[in-house]
Order: sequence, then structure tokens, then C-alpha cells
Amino acid sequence: MSDSEHPKLRGGLEALPIDYSGKKMVLLRDRNGYSGEQLVFAPQVLPILVWMDGSNSLRDIQANYMRRTGQMVYTEQLSDLLGLLDDHLFLDNARYREFEAAKIAAFHEDPVRRTFHAGRSYPDSPVELRAKLDSFFRPENGGPGFPAISAAPERKMVGLVAPHIDLNAGGGCFAHAYKAAAEAECPQTWTVLGTGHDLVQNCFALTCKDFQTPLGLVRCDAEACAELSGAVDRDIHASEYNHHSEHTIEFQAVFLAHMQPQARIVPILCSFGSEEWGECRDFVDSVARELRKLAFESGRSMGVIASVDLAHVGPRYGDPQRPVQSLLPYHMEQDAAILEMLEQCRADDFIHCLNRDANSRKVCGMAPLYVLAKVLEGRAEGATLNHSHAVVDAGDSFVTFASMAFYEKGEGR
Repeated sequence: MSDSEHPKLRGGLEALPIDYSGKKMVLLRDRNGYSGEQLVFAPQVLPILVWMDGSNSLRDIQANYMRRTGQMVYTEQLSDLLGLLDDHLFLDNARYREFEAAKIAAFHEDPVRRTFHAGRSYPDSPVELRAKLDSFFRPENGGPGFPAISAAPERKMVGLVAPHIDLNAGGGCFAHAYKAAAEAECPQTWTVLGTGHDLVQNCFALTCKDFQTPLGLVRCDAEACAELSGAVDRDIHASEYNHHSEHTIEFQAVFLAHMQPQARIVPILCSFGSEEWGECRDFVDSVARELRKLAFESGRSMGVIASVDLAHVGPRYGDPQRPVQSLLPYHMEQDAAILEMLEQCRADDFIHCLNRDANSRKVCGMAPLYVLAKVLEGRAEGATLNHSHAVVDAGDSFVTFASMAFYEKGEGR
């Protein structure tokens, strides 16, 4: 069975509904960044793309389309479509696999995780980036004001929650988190738990690379990484390549480079959902126990950052209809309930709450938040600093997010 006879779209692609020149269209883009261009298709092309899963021949696709629409899609049309997809490296074929193998090899050989989103999601100029980050602290931009630095901070911070939404949409919320960190006694090493948006083998993907930012390198705590990977019974490096384009840790590295440049990190992507929970819980809890040991029993100065967003609502995220006005208050209230559980580090209550309806609100930070709460359980108390949302498209789709600070129990206020 050849690639051309049974075409298959590769992983890492994302289809989004958009308005284009006044028409409803479908945008196909590459989250991995192999192709810088995006493709726009009429909605009737979407089922053809869905059928390109490697199991259907071109004749199967033609027959499926005829049964669904009563119209014929011609062989020449399919050939042109496949050529366009192949040109953009959107097909899982020999050409793409050779290209990807070279990219993966180069990534593993490089001791540095190179910046991926600079110049796209935030300025790549250090001067412009510092000005942008500083602007997020200003109250008129939704920020908390600039940190009041004390020579002897009153509280010892052991955990932080910050969003990973686009900086322009959530910059003020990021600033609330990092102001609290700047005003506290902070760990020298942060375990940064990023949301893994692509499939992660064994629930966790650890990399031992330094993170490049326009403001300099954020160094990896290689010793802590080695201790963690040696203490768990599964390979948590298997999906390390996912880090190359994932933004959830990169955004935190940018803020750390700006606010705490001497900090080191243990960068881990986390990904498990309601479907896997029954099978993966024991392993997830074992990793949380090892992180807890590193944070509280190793003699190191370590804390945990969860890089997360909360609810995802609207057509952009697979909902059939544009959100009605009452949905935002509802989701903010639902968020508030789980944020209260997290403030008390009630990890089990938090995960059970989301799993009751199979995480229907699409809280994409479920995995990092559970691990953070499990690591800090009984050792810390949290406070919600900021809770907000952003509308992300013309269909009124929105994302909610929050920032939180966790302080070691018994610390003075």
C-alpha cells in the first residue's frame, strides 16, 4: 500500500473554522512549524481531509464523498489537493518522514532548546521584549503594578500557576504571577510543568536542555533532571522532541529570563486526560512523589510552576455553536470552584471534578494542575491572584485562565 494510494495527513496539523473574505472557511495550519504557510479551504473539503487517515484509497474517498454529498470529486481534483498538501509537508509520506527525521536528529544533538515563538508570539528584540513584558505589569493593561522588592521577603514561594495563552491576550495575568514571585523568597530551581498539546508518551516529556530566549539562556538543572528520570520506571524522554515547538514552557522561560534570570528549570510537558486516567494514575502519582521529594526532601531549593489555561469554549474548540452571553459567567464560576480546590492543594478532588463529565469544559491544564497540587499537597497553601478570559476568534470562542501563588505552610504573612 503506497502513500499516494492511501493518503494520510500527518500529525501536528490543526483545522480551524474562520471567516475569510466574508465566507466561512477552514484554515489548516502546522503547529510544528515545519511549514510556515497556512492553507485555506472551503468547508466541503474538510471531510476529504478527514478521510485522509491512511485507511482510505483515493477511490474510497471519491465514493465516500459521493455518498455524503451526491457530487463527484474528480481524480484530477484529488491529485491537485494532494500536491498542494505535499508541497506544504502536510502528508505523512516518505518525503515528510525524511524531513522530520533530520529535524529530530538536529534537536537531540543540540544542548539548547532553541526559541520557537520569538518574532511570532512576542518580540525577538531584547529591548522590545523587555518593554512588552514591563507593559503587562501596568494596571491600565490589566497588570498588578510593578513588584515591591524587599531585602527580606516575608513568604517562601513553592508553587506558581501562570497561563500559557498568547502573551498579548493574557499578559496581565502572567504579570500577576511573576509579581508575586518577585516579592517572595523564590526557589532557585523551578520544575516547569507545561501542558503538552500533542500526544505525549508515558504522560510526561522531560528535556534536559537549556531554554533559549531573546533575553538569554534559562539554564536547565541537569542534576535534578537526571535524578528524576532515574527514579521513575518509564521513559519520560520518549516524547522529548515535543518540546521543540511547544509554547507552554517557552512562555514561562521568557518571563523567568526577565524576572529571575539566575533561576534554573526542570522542563516537563504533561499530558493525560479523562480517558487515560484509570490506567495512568499510578504512574502519574509516582512521578508526583518523586517531584515532591526533589522539592521538599532533597535539600534543594525547588518549586513548581504549572503553565496552564482553563476552559476552552466555542467553535474553535469543537463546539457546534457560537457561545451565548451567559456561558462566560458560568465558566468563570466553574473555574472558581476548581481554583478553590487547587488553593487547598486538593489534587484528588480537582481531578475527580473534571473527570465527572470527562472534562467537558476542555480544561487543557488538567494534567499540570493535578501534578502541581499533588506535589504541594499538605505542604503549601495557595491564593488566586487573577482570573480572566480572552475571546480568541470572530466566533466568540473564548479561553479562561488564572494565575496563582503557593506558599510553604507556616510561613508568615
